[in-house]
Amino acid sequence: MAMNPVTADSFAGLVALALERMAFLITEPVDQSAAEVLVKAAAHAAIEIKGCERHVLCVSATPGLVREVASGMMGMDADEIDVDDHGRATVGELANILGGELVMLMTSGEGEMALGLPREVTDEEAGQLLDRASENGFSCVVGSDACMLLVAVHCA
Repeated sequence: MAMNPVTADSFAGLVALALERMAFLITEPVDQSAAEVLVKAAAHAAIEIKGCERHVLCVSATPGLVREVASGMMGMDADEIDVDDHGRATVGELANILGGELVMLMTSGEGEMALGLPREVTDEEAGQLLDRASENGFSCVVGSDACMLLVAVHCA
């Protein structure tokens, strides 16, 4: 089965919708470069997607985005969220959700792909995954005010 092509623009729109649904957070594509967001990120997570092709999706979130998403998911005020305590779990859940969204977008819900488990990655590994996405994939940045999310996807 042929997979649907996915672009940074088409996926950025889907990421923004997912954030709105899961955390009531309104975001849109922003002009920040992926490298700028990567440097500001508080946590990173990656997830592997296997099918006729293998993809790796990496999520990097700034502290503001971690607070907003975690507060929306847990029904708490953003000021109550400790990024050190909730950062890894929040970006891991984002990687899982956005990995699932990517599978649905690529297959229109009719293909067979396996979604792995999200795993925490270091700043260095997130940078390497972003470099790979630049070579064979795409990246997108969505955000609002000081809340930014970088998603890098590469075909391995």
